[in-house]
Amino acid sequence: MVKIKKISDFNLHSKKVLVRLDLNVPINNNKILDNTRIKVSLPTLKEIIKKKGTPVIISHFGRPNGKVNKRFSLKKILKSLSNQLGKKIIFCNQCIGLKVKKILKNAEPTQVFLLENLRFHKEETKNNNKFAKDLTKYCDIYINDAFSASHRKHASIDKITKFIPSGMGKNMENEVNNLNKYLKKPKKPITAIVGGSKMNNKINLINTLVNKCKYLILGGGVANTFLKSKNFNIGKSIYEKKQIRNAIKIQNKAKKNNCKIILPLDVVISEKNKNLDISKINKNHQILDLGKNTLNVIFEIINNSKTIIWSGPVGYFEKKPYDNGTNKIATLINSKKKLISIAGGGDTIAALKKNKKIKNFSYLSTGGGAFLHWLENFTLPGIKALKK
Repeated sequence: MVKIKKISDFNLHSKKVLVRLDLNVPINNNKILDNTRIKVSLPTLKEIIKKKGTPVIISHFGRPNGKVNKRFSLKKILKSLSNQLGKKIIFCNQCIGLKVKKILKNAEPTQVFLLENLRFHKEETKNNNKFAKDLTKYCDIYINDAFSASHRKHASIDKITKFIPSGMGKNMENEVNNLNKYLKKPKKPITAIVGGSKMNNKINLINTLVNKCKYLILGGGVANTFLKSKNFNIGKSIYEKKQIRNAIKIQNKAKKNNCKIILPLDVVISEKNKNLDISKINKNHQILDLGKNTLNVIFEIINNSKTIIWSGPVGYFEKKPYDNGTNKIATLINSKKKLISIAGGGDTIAALKKNKKIKNFSYLSTGGGAFLHWLENFTLPGIKALKK
């Protein structure tokens, strides 16, 4: 097996180190709502600075769809990143080309540079060979520290490793070590909780989980799609019509594998925040959280589990009182020190932090989609690329 180089394996002295971070943080009115992804990038940047290297940071931000759009400029992240690092960062409004060449030509060791949004170029998401090569032109070493973006075969994650010596950063190493530690040979019985609004990007995960888990608890829009597949009336609630057939297939597969899928027995609806039995939903109702009886069933399952894997809030957690289900589940898991508990994804971590109930979680993964993809094969395209 090819060994992946770590940042500690490189001589960084006087080297320009191209560092792929994930600075795609949630922002509202130019205010960063959660800086977890900035914080986890600091150890790698500090290591490069300590060893007298020059960090040259690249990242994506939002979905500008291959066009320059000031709304998605990484300049918005500059102040927060600089404050967290405790060091001035020089910004370049390009990520390839002559401006980058000019700014890096006279770069000195320990100076820090932030290049503009990779996704201003359509070649990034198309994994374009030339674009990947252009990114590396003025640097000596490439370090991938963006675990949360490494499930995507993009130029700055995949093709880039062909052109300069490459390795993984401290956050990537930490993610891989912890996920391997807890989930390669997990303690059984295993229970998975899958929520969030969309089922589309979780199909493969759910398919994988029914092979591994004793219980699969579903909430949010994901649960609604499964309820719809069983001909329950879900009123005006969000669901994915295109995934109905997949939901039926998954339920059949779960039966064969002795995995019990837990769907809501009762729910909280928007109308006067009523707690209603699932059979009493009418066409005007909207499901926004799990009901009391459902939560009692979930509590019993958690009490009898050894490992919990959690991806996605189980209700409309951004708005009270529809954060109740997510909060109560988090509180119970957090109270159990012997339970192995892994949560992943931006919304999940935001919900847990809001609840301030994360102390006893075994591990919180920064990756949403990456965390889900990692569970399928215990690797990611970005990790495979570093083995080349």
